[in-house]
Amino acid sequence: MTDPWIWGAFTARMLGTAFVVIAISWISVRAGPRIGGVIVGLPIVLAPGLGFMLLDQSGEFVAAAAAGALYSLAATQAFLLVFVALAQRSGPFASVAGAALAWLCLAIPLSMVSHPPLLGALLFGAMTLAARRIGLLWVSGTEAKAAATKWGLMALRGILAGMLVGAVTLGASVLGAGFSGALVAYPIGFTVIAISLHLDHGGAFAAQTAHAGLTGMTSLAIFCLCLALLLRHLPAGMAFALALAASVLVTLIMTLVAGRKARGRS
Repeated sequence: MTDPWIWGAFTARMLGTAFVVIAISWISVRAGPRIGGVIVGLPIVLAPGLGFMLLDQSGEFVAAAAAGALYSLAATQAFLLVFVALAQRSGPFASVAGAALAWLCLAIPLSMVSHPPLLGALLFGAMTLAARRIGLLWVSGTEAKAAATKWGLMALRGILAGMLVGAVTLGASVLGAGFSGALVAYPIGFTVIAISLHLDHGGAFAAQTAHAGLTGMTSLAIFCLCLALLLRHLPAGMAFALALAASVLVTLIMTLVAGRKARGRS
């Protein structure tokens, strides 16, 4: 690997991920917090991260990384719950810092154990049900309104998310499958989006989006579960495409359900 190749690959991965994060951030604001939170659950960082990893590593390695990421997503539900609890009473950075601490407290020990994919799916499901119920304590029934979009800041935040994906995927062989899977599953996409929403649209809007995101994360879990299982039996490209299609289908169904509920309230 030459140095120009490494920097070219890093730049391509960074810009590709940044574009996706910025696009999903804009869509989530336009759609409102409840639908936006579901859309944020699309694998906007995980899919590029694990997809680029497939270019450099074996299918077995990426399957293990996807299984590790599934366990990390259980910790992401703790991240979102703590953010929901803090967003309306704290600033964006304090809210994200508290949420990140909650993620670390779960993700680090989970990264050190074995990662059977089906057990990870059960753990994620239990965390999701508990976090959604508890999170209702801090979200109001009235949907918060969005302010104008600040494109310059959104672009900067998207690039920061892309830098993490580029660094983790290129360093995956050094980090190992379990740790690289957990790290690429850190909710950097939602961290960027949460800070943007809090700064631009207020804590109530950000909290409602995060609470809806607890359900939206199901799409990410489906992606990781399918990829971890399918890579053991199918060619890498086909396994990735099927996992991504399953994830997008789940998001589409949840978006339609959320839209129907929103129309029912109006």
